Amino acid sequence: MSDLVLSSREKQLLRRLAAGKTDREIAARVGGTAKQISEQRARLLGRLGISTAAEVADAANGWQF
Repeated sequence: MSDLVLSSREKQLLRRLAAGKTDREIAARVGGTAKQISEQRARLLGRLGISTAAEVADAANGWQF
């Protein structure tokens, strides 16, 4: 997709966001709090330069998992 390298945690988060999971659902599955996931989501989307659900889905499809 780009030269940007994502950590395994970021890839996991991106996949779950693309699947429509909420911060609370993601936190319950991977650990942490909904607030922590929200902060991670904001950082990740900022790094990727995306903001909409459609862009999240497109980004997730573009990464090799």
